[in-house]
Amino acid sequence: MTAPLDLRLHTARLVLRAPAAADAPDLVRGCGAWEVARWTANIPHPYALADAERFVAAARAAMAEARALSFAVERADDPGLIGVVGIGLDGPGEQGDIGWWIAVPFQGQGYASEAAACAVEFARAMGVKRLTAGTHPDNLVSQSVARKLGMRAAGRLMRAQPARGSPCETLEFALTL
Repeated sequence: MTAPLDLRLHTARLVLRAPAAADAPDLVRGCGAWEVARWTANIPHPYALADAERFVAAARAAMAEARALSFAVERADDPGLIGVVGIGLDGPGEQGDIGWWIAVPFQGQGYASEAAACAVEFARAMGVKRLTAGTHPDNLVSQSVARKLGMRAAGRLMRAQPARGSPCETLEFALTL
């Protein structure tokens, strides 16, 4: 399963595409907010330009090697990164772990649900059979997004949370595609 780096997915309001070097300043603004970083399993805090540049390079390499799908999320009518949806793939791509974030000024408008649903459908079309997602127990918004995707509670486990400085308990969700 491989996704071309020039792939563009469209929803009613959004475009999902591979992250690009030009996204680095928007990544710093979005990920640099504690309100975003504190809920994630991969974003350190503080978040610097070098972190954004490493993310873009790693995301593009992982997509090219079919280890992950990473999508920069932008509004169709106003280009510029507003968030990211990513799916880390296990083995031959039959199982993945999905995560998402939306920058603070764009939260509360349904963009996370819309972008994640688009990524799930793409993963299904690419042959992924099962997706998981982890949310912090206090992150009711991400739990709602997971449920909107059709995910069901699947237990609890510890996950890294670099912004918090140590692993934290997460609520796990799963979806069979």
